[in-house]
Amino acid sequence: MQVENSAQPFFITREELQEWNQRPHKHNFFELVYIEAGSGQQCINHSVIPYQQDNIFLLPPYDCHSFEITAPTTFIFIRFNSLFFRKDSMQMMDYTEWFQNLHYILSSYNRQPGDIVHSASDKNMLAHLIKGIYDEYTNKRGQSDSIIRGHMFALLNILRRNFEQTFKNDHPAGDKQISDILQYIQFNLFDNEKLRIEAIAGEFHLSATYVSEYFKKKTGETLKEYVLKSRVNVAQSRLKHSDQSAKEIAYELGFTDASHMAKVIKKYYPAGADSCSPLGV
Repeated sequence: MQVENSAQPFFITREELQEWNQRPHKHNFFELVYIEAGSGQQCINHSVIPYQQDNIFLLPPYDCHSFEITAPTTFIFIRFNSLFFRKDSMQMMDYTEWFQNLHYILSSYNRQPGDIVHSASDKNMLAHLIKGIYDEYTNKRGQSDSIIRGHMFALLNILRRNFEQTFKNDHPAGDKQISDILQYIQFNLFDNEKLRIEAIAGEFHLSATYVSEYFKKKTGETLKEYVLKSRVNVAQSRLKHSDQSAKEIAYELGFTDASHMAKVIKKYYPAGADSCSPLGV
């Protein structure tokens, strides 16, 4: 399987294609794809669905993907990684911590192909942001770098809002409170204090002694197991996509050490085939 690497923290290109000549491949960066015009099919991790004008896709690192073009298609590709959001020599705004907190959500929101934005108003805003980023990147006027970073900050926050709504829709619960608790856990995975039973109980006005029982009754698994699985997903994502060491990741996520983390990850991510078939195969 070909893995495309990029040393550039940020890159944007606009391509008008009648045929997709690349074989299915992976890359070591995030890629946002905007369909400016055209139609066809997108393949990601063996799933195939149609695409059309104004669709927006987010391709996380190391997800296998390709496109099959039916009608000539104009793509805008935005490629980025965590280095783009660090403070640079010009001392622009440092988005490092913000992007670190967002990284897991971008990597793991649902791992499904397809348009990621379902709100018409959000899609309209994103289209304007993407075109604005492309204009600044290609014309390089004064303060373009700061404007591009600001646009990307807004763009990714809009995506996060849509991911949160998708999570709620995909995890219907018996009542609103358990749905809110599940979302609270998912979007506070980097804050160990907020995942303590006492913290969750205080946030949702429940008794600390009742939280675990309530959670098991509503979800079918213990709170401890659910949080552990979620932390394993974070650890797996960071090991693949960040420059942190296993020791640093284990410490931040509450594992005893890197060896303990590796054993837990192996439990949930047994070794398997790493392959991706082209469309139609």
